[in-house]
Amino acid sequence: MQRRKKFPLPKSLKENVVYFLFKLFTIWVKRVPLISLGSYGEAIGTIAFHTIGKARKIALNNLRLALGSEKNEQEIERICRSAFKNIARDMMEVSHFPQYEESYLRSLLRLEGSEYLDQALERGKGVVAISAHLGNFTLMAIRLAKEGYPLSIVTKYSKNPKIVKFITSYADSVGIESIPDKPRMACVAQSLKALKENRILMIHIDLNAPTTEAWVDFFGYLVPTYKGPVVLSSRTGAPILPIFTVRNADQYHHVMIYPPLDLDVTENRERDIHTNTAKITKTVEAMIMKYPEQWWWIHPRFKRARDIQTGRRLAPKHF
Repeated sequence: MQRRKKFPLPKSLKENVVYFLFKLFTIWVKRVPLISLGSYGEAIGTIAFHTIGKARKIALNNLRLALGSEKNEQEIERICRSAFKNIARDMMEVSHFPQYEESYLRSLLRLEGSEYLDQALERGKGVVAISAHLGNFTLMAIRLAKEGYPLSIVTKYSKNPKIVKFITSYADSVGIESIPDKPRMACVAQSLKALKENRILMIHIDLNAPTTEAWVDFFGYLVPTYKGPVVLSSRTGAPILPIFTVRNADQYHHVMIYPPLDLDVTENRERDIHTNTAKITKTVEAMIMKYPEQWWWIHPRFKRARDIQTGRRLAPKHF
């Protein structure tokens, strides 16, 4: 039987269609009653779990790699479903944000450990905040900015320029500076400038990284991990603070700001970068282990993973 030829949409048309659907979603969400955000989010997440096959496959494979020795297949699927629901709820909440009263935003996201952030900023060297795609990390950034903290975020943008423009203007409106992760040298220059201005530079280090980055242990596998936080900290003297947020059982968010990490500093700079990147990664891993339903397992974090004993690439079936 002869296969039908595929005729892909022109790039510009595809971008416009995606942007139209994106805008349509944000407009619709603003009209959803606040009390219904949770139920709609869970429904959308459930639909996404069953219909977005590629994302589901990546998430399930990631879960099997990370938690397969501790969780059976039924538990892994349950966590995956919950993760999809939480992602959808997060998106609903962020899109609904313009309708929030200031008092409601403060009650929705409760800060803990802000004294560590204040003390670190008093040093005048900026703060490198490490975080992850855990909980409603976008709403967490908005909450910090609304609290008056000077916040810059290193961002991996969508390939759709219209969506990028929309998100950037959205961030600007709440006082968040967006720093594109590419081109690399421009990103480094802007990051150094932010720290020099005594800003909080937030970096999510849980994404798949190039092979030129530091290879460290993550859930028992060697994965390339961004060493930027450690390099920037060593160059500027800015302390590294872990900052995470999770959704509680009462559906409120708990923003946790931790004390600065104690970093190893020796005469061997390259070893220190590797050691401290590994330390940061273990901090992220511990949070994911504690709240597995709230991490974005849909990211191909293990795409370049290697066996920690042999150093061999994992079989393609895992991705």
